[in-house]
Amino acid sequence: MTVEQAIAAIEACNSMAELKVTLDRIAQGYGFSSFTFIDAGQPHLDVPYYTGTHRPAWERAYLQNDFVHVDPAIARVRRTNTPFSWSELKLPQLRGRKRPPEVKMMEAAREFGFTEGLVIPFHYRDRLGAMHSSSTVFFWEDKPVWFRKLLSRHNQELHLIMIYWVQRAIDIVRATERSSKALFRYDAAVAEIRLTPREREAMSWAAQGKTVQDTAEILHLSSETVDSYINQALAKLGALNKTHGVAKCIALGIIDL
Repeated sequence: MTVEQAIAAIEACNSMAELKVTLDRIAQGYGFSSFTFIDAGQPHLDVPYYTGTHRPAWERAYLQNDFVHVDPAIARVRRTNTPFSWSELKLPQLRGRKRPPEVKMMEAAREFGFTEGLVIPFHYRDRLGAMHSSSTVFFWEDKPVWFRKLLSRHNQELHLIMIYWVQRAIDIVRATERSSKALFRYDAAVAEIRLTPREREAMSWAAQGKTVQDTAEILHLSSETVDSYINQALAKLGALNKTHGVAKCIALGIIDL
């Protein structure tokens, strides 16, 4: 399958199920055994959204061992736009007999027969302006030397294909959302929350870990004034406290980090 054929097949998909099957066929055409697509932008979630054609046994091991919070590939995805391989990851050094969790995770992957992995990051903003990050891992079970040869010839092709795949996934999800009455209720709720520019500024600095005093110095205001802006924002958001308010602001796209 050529790159043009792969992109055409992706654009012809009308559901996430079709996209999953199509990407699996493309991945196997390049020599990969399977793939995983995972939401990499919400580190607080124990089980983020994911899909793929990975083996059920690997899925169970990944979830049961809580690897999502120590996966060195996901950590790197959050700070890069460039595809990379597992062999490029810098793992913590061994200290005595205790193995770092990142090392345990990669050792577990090898025990399941994965000799390499190609990781492709993707970052985008949704229609509310909130930033999202995702990661696609293509699993390799053959000799590493053949993996390196594959990347030397087709690395850019795979990156391009994933850009089209993720964009098609976004389009399908948006089309599904538009037909949902729940979305309109959500939009209405967002529209009712109107923070003033100063309230947004105060909440934005709070989201970055600044105290009321810090924010007052940055904005050249008194601490009392900043505290007032935050309390007004929390009341509009229906938030229980500042942490809750910051979380709601980020989730609703009112502020961005």
